[in-house]
Amino acid sequence: MARRKKVQVPEGEDIESSISALIDCVFLLLMYFIACTSIVSEKKLDISIPGSAQSSGGAPPPLDPGKIQVRDDGSVFWNSDLQVGEAYNPSAEKGTPEYSEQRRMEQLVENLKMLKSQADTAGVSPIVMLTGGAAAPHQRIVDVMAALAEAEIHTVGLSTEAN
Repeated sequence: MARRKKVQVPEGEDIESSISALIDCVFLLLMYFIACTSIVSEKKLDISIPGSAQSSGGAPPPLDPGKIQVRDDGSVFWNSDLQVGEAYNPSAEKGTPEYSEQRRMEQLVENLKMLKSQADTAGVSPIVMLTGGAAAPHQRIVDVMAALAEAEIHTVGLSTEAN
């Protein structure tokens, strides 16, 4: 068996532990995390969610909200009957005319601009309800949000359809 040598402290002397090394270590860790943390500024979607007429205390809006439906195949419909976007093709390559045409829905933007002008005439904020299918491609929802931003419509309600 190995024997351990006992260190005997003369009586009357206090054992002092130096915490300066600990402070240095904590300071270095703090500097490391500050230097390695990157502050990411994400692009803000300037969209506000409409409240109910009861909670806001006002009368219901005089203008019917626009309804956009994104179906499971990625096709986009305005007010449930007018198709304003073709089915989404995920195999289209970026930079091709097919990809650009698929992502930009000009007919939807025109309908949204008409809704915006009607709302401006009525003196109210335009409201749009966006409904996505349970298996709708997320990219298609983002494309619709881009169309809403282009038409300068910021009051959007979001919902999903159940399977």
